[in-house]
Amino acid sequence: MGSLDVDSSITYPVAIVGGGPTGLSASILLSLCNIPHVLFERYPSTSIHPKACGYNHRTVEIWRHMGIEEELTKQRAPLDMVSRTAWYTSFGPNGREIVSRDSWGGGAYEEEYASVSPCQYSTMPQIRLEPILQKRALELNLKGIFYNTEVTKVEEADGHVIITSLGKGEGPATVKVQYCIVADGGRRLTDDLGIGWEGERDIVDMVSAHIRAPLSLQHPDIRNFITWFVNPKLGGTIGSGYLYHLGPYPISTETEEWLFACGLNPADPKRFDESAMLKRMHNTLQIPDLKVELLSINHWYVNALCASRYRSKKSTGRVFLVGDAAHRIPPWGALGLNTGIQDVDNLVWKLNFAINGIPSSLRHDGDCNALLDIYDSERRPIGQRVRDCALHNLRAFGLVMDKAIGVSTENSQVENVANMDAFFDMASANTDGAARRKAVHRAQKILDDEFHALGAEIGWFYPDLDVNGEGKETNHDGQLKDGGQLDLLYYHPSTIPGHHLPHAWLEKGKERLSTRDMVKYDGFILITSRPGLWKTAVADAGGGLVALIAISDASEKTDSDESLWKDVKGKWASQRGVDSSGAVLVRPDGIVVWRAKEFDQGKHGGASWLRDVLRMALALG
Repeated sequence: MGSLDVDSSITYPVAIVGGGPTGLSASILLSLCNIPHVLFERYPSTSIHPKACGYNHRTVEIWRHMGIEEELTKQRAPLDMVSRTAWYTSFGPNGREIVSRDSWGGGAYEEEYASVSPCQYSTMPQIRLEPILQKRALELNLKGIFYNTEVTKVEEADGHVIITSLGKGEGPATVKVQYCIVADGGRRLTDDLGIGWEGERDIVDMVSAHIRAPLSLQHPDIRNFITWFVNPKLGGTIGSGYLYHLGPYPISTETEEWLFACGLNPADPKRFDESAMLKRMHNTLQIPDLKVELLSINHWYVNALCASRYRSKKSTGRVFLVGDAAHRIPPWGALGLNTGIQDVDNLVWKLNFAINGIPSSLRHDGDCNALLDIYDSERRPIGQRVRDCALHNLRAFGLVMDKAIGVSTENSQVENVANMDAFFDMASANTDGAARRKAVHRAQKILDDEFHALGAEIGWFYPDLDVNGEGKETNHDGQLKDGGQLDLLYYHPSTIPGHHLPHAWLEKGKERLSTRDMVKYDGFILITSRPGLWKTAVADAGGGLVALIAISDASEKTDSDESLWKDVKGKWASQRGVDSSGAVLVRPDGIVVWRAKEFDQGKHGGASWLRDVLRMALALG
């Protein structure tokens, strides 16, 4: 790690403020783009308290590109321990299961989730994720990452940014940079930049505890990664709390760690200290003589906020917000950190062109501000949707699940207990209990928005890139419902511009890769089954930015060339949305920017069309 000997006489291309998962991911991508940079983190090292834990396919694909997927796979929770979720009254002698279900690609969803990506949905606590990211970031930029260093001021002036920092035991230091990425977790800099927040604040007062305890001995079903408790005396799910395991894996009674979290109730003490936390946890779990080692406690508020802009100033700003500095997302649905990593993936390739330049063959003699503006116009609507979706998930617990049972903070304890007893009373004469049980099972359909939400996780796309309106006829190949809302439950692969390049396995000799492995972070790829038709344009107008990817088409006679990739089981042919003579152009973050359903000699026989398409994709006017 670097010492505070940053050369204040030179201008670094980029500074990153914040060394959490989002900041470290930004650092890794910048290093892979050969962009010198510095990163400042106020804490001495990685996080000591668990926070995020679930990482969807898109996020793991980004980490796959960074070279850390193998280590992530080694340390993540075993898939058979994260395949379900459940609701219980407690884990004590009188505890009972209310309902359980498959979740996150487990059980009934396993094949569906496995088919959409070369990567798997992965579960790992942030305290184990961050060291993996830190190790990779330091491998690539050992002298540019500074811990125990708090950034106190970020100022834009004269076409650059001045970063003022304060290291432990040091005086103030400044560094000049071209661009700044703010990944400080929304602590302060967003407000300091005068950027407002939109949404709802302080929705629920929460507290979480990181503990070590042999809970696996008492766990009714270890496949249930998250257990939600509904204690009628504590007013429902949020007040009772939830529990999930943290590893290390394979899990052992001597070393296993867990996170317990709950919302504070009006009767709770104003200072919810360690003693109060342990008391609440024991009241919820109700496991006799449970020995608990409390490792850390964290008090936090649930917010549902999105910054009013992600770039400090339109067309001229040099400071960009990512992660929690841009959006504060309720954790219901595990969308917050994933959205932050995907912010970074969108931003860094644009910064790469702004810093390292665009080939002169594209006749570019201006700046890349129009391209950098697109970071805001693409990512902010995603942040807003994720914010609203996660808030819906949070409220579904109280408005749907607890309501179905008949438990509410507005009821008396006596009423809540009576309603819970009725729920479990299986007597045929108990029509009230039967109605409550049916309501709980109906509630699972609504809760699919959190526990079976592949569309919300990876189905999002950038509609502005569909300049020819190709998605209008088919509702973007089904990713939108008839009313225009995103289909949250299901992912619909599409090559309509704005969508992610669909995954299909390809083979060449002994090599096996996904279409998504073909994406070039420093350029574009053009995918076709008839490379001979397109190679002249790529050579003459690609400016070195475009790589031609040839995938065979077993259903039709195509170019006979050993360089073609074999389309395993014809999946690419079924998803590509173009004929064998057509082509799909994909930008550095795996987003389709253009396609031709078939080769047209009049339109595509020359090279100018590709130059025009690249200029449009790079917002060169």
